Amino acid sequence: MKSKVMFCPRCIRDVDAHIIVTPTFDGTSIVEYHCPICGSLLEIRREKLILPERKIPARKGLYIAFEGIDGSGKTYYLHIAAEELRREGYKVVTVKEPWIRAIKEFLYKHEIDPDAEVYVFAADRIILQKEIILPALEEGKIVLSERSVYASIAYQGSMGVSEEFIWAINRSLKIPDKVILLDLSPEEALKRIKNRGELTKYENIEFLRKVRHKFLEIAAREPNRFIIIDVQRDAEIVAKEVIEKVKVLVREWLA
Repeated sequence: MKSKVMFCPRCIRDVDAHIIVTPTFDGTSIVEYHCPICGSLLEIRREKLILPERKIPARKGLYIAFEGIDGSGKTYYLHIAAEELRREGYKVVTVKEPWIRAIKEFLYKHEIDPDAEVYVFAADRIILQKEIILPALEEGKIVLSERSVYASIAYQGSMGVSEEFIWAINRSLKIPDKVILLDLSPEEALKRIKNRGELTKYENIEFLRKVRHKFLEIAAREPNRFIIIDVQRDAEIVAKEVIEKVKVLVREWLA
């Protein structure tokens, strides 16, 4: 932030104010202007949060994320799509967020502030992208990811965290080129989840309803990025549609 010349009534002179910027959790920052000589607070105001932006060079590969509420079959359908692409000779890398197991185990079992969750998931995402995703894209590979930044928008956004704040924290990351949104009713999702064991803190009917609504809201805003697939149907039928949609995305990428 550029310096600002201000009048200090205590020193009775113009000074180059010392500026302190404090980010807040509502997508804004508190900006304080202090006299560098006597330390007096000359002005304080709230502004839009602006974080440094790291430019991401264009990549040769294709980055597709699989999103959806818990129980929608992201792991299963991503695996099927990956295997089909590999059979056709494509180089495919599959990843899953959270990437670091310790982070996943901690977040899924402990109640922490939603704002803190945004930071933790973002940190995990940065590590995953720098170590795996970006190098793979640079090599021209196809990356299929279970979850992405859009999961934070949907999940932490449903906890009341400002979407603007989440984007600000994640703004230096590569956004998926395309997103396969596996849409499923929360009621059916819970039936499937209960069959696999203990529920996490995210897996309750009211919260899943909010998350599903948020995902569909995002998809409606970004129709060119999102492809919605109804996974309430027979798994074999859904699998065929997922494979076909992914193949179309690959053909468009190669065109």
